[in-house]
Amino acid sequence: MNFSQLQYFIEIGKQKGFSKAANTLRITQPALSLQIQKLEEEIGYRLLDRSRKPMQLSAEGKIFYDKALEIVKLVDQLKDVSIELGESIKGRLTIGIIPTLAPYFIPLFIEELNRKFPDLVIDIREILTEQIIEKLKTGEIDAGILATPVDTKNIVFQALFYERFFLYVSGKHPLSERNKIDISSLNTNDLWYLQEGNCFQNQVNSICQLANNLYSGQAFTYRSNSIESLRRIVESKSGMTFIPELATIEIPVEYEDFVKEIEGETPYREISLALSRQYTKKRLIDAFISVALGHIPKRMQTKPKEGLVMSSEIKA
Repeated sequence: MNFSQLQYFIEIGKQKGFSKAANTLRITQPALSLQIQKLEEEIGYRLLDRSRKPMQLSAEGKIFYDKALEIVKLVDQLKDVSIELGESIKGRLTIGIIPTLAPYFIPLFIEELNRKFPDLVIDIREILTEQIIEKLKTGEIDAGILATPVDTKNIVFQALFYERFFLYVSGKHPLSERNKIDISSLNTNDLWYLQEGNCFQNQVNSICQLANNLYSGQAFTYRSNSIESLRRIVESKSGMTFIPELATIEIPVEYEDFVKEIEGETPYREISLALSRQYTKKRLIDAFISVALGHIPKRMQTKPKEGLVMSSEIKA
């Protein structure tokens, strides 16, 4: 068994097949297949279930895959020793952030981060929770920022801040005259939703118990992971949608009255930093988070006593 074989097997697991893995690794498919066969012969059991279409990892292969990932990440940590020992903050940091947060969160601090750490290269990827968890496990990203809780293994979470939920109500809607809106008074047919499976939408479902009523009675459906898209629809068509607190910062003056507080117990979502248990680049991640949180109000960094939305649907 050699290190290259572990890397080859991990890439097959990522790409879910030999063809794409071979292209990524820039080797021929027969050469890749031969290396995996040699690995299987050496360890004495099958890593892949070749009888299934598409091909899948065997039960033993799934266990081997997780262990192989740990080994590769430990080697990566050795490569990053110079970063941890150095005094300057420099290097590359790849971070996955959920789409309902990234457009509002990143602009708050990116200019200061670039000015303070000019040698730190930041690669932001706007991806869904499930993708963040998967890419953390495979080492494709260094950290993730997402809404928690998330039901997953081998990932550690650190709460960063808490966002209130607001309603964004069209001026054409009967509830537009109210400053605060009772959730129980909502007609679900007036609500615009995000794509099913989006963590923000899962939490909205939890608040309103909407899971079984999505899209019922609507003649027009817009499936999106973008809160901005839904906000534009509310502005032009009518109805309402839920928006997180940071999304209210850049709303134009003429639409500020569309933002409505929720009556009674205010619902919040928890935003957390997600890391693999064998994560690297600690100094770079700490520097990033320190600057980012410097632009988040202190009240948002304190866990609310009540109203935290917990959704069992958020799994990865």
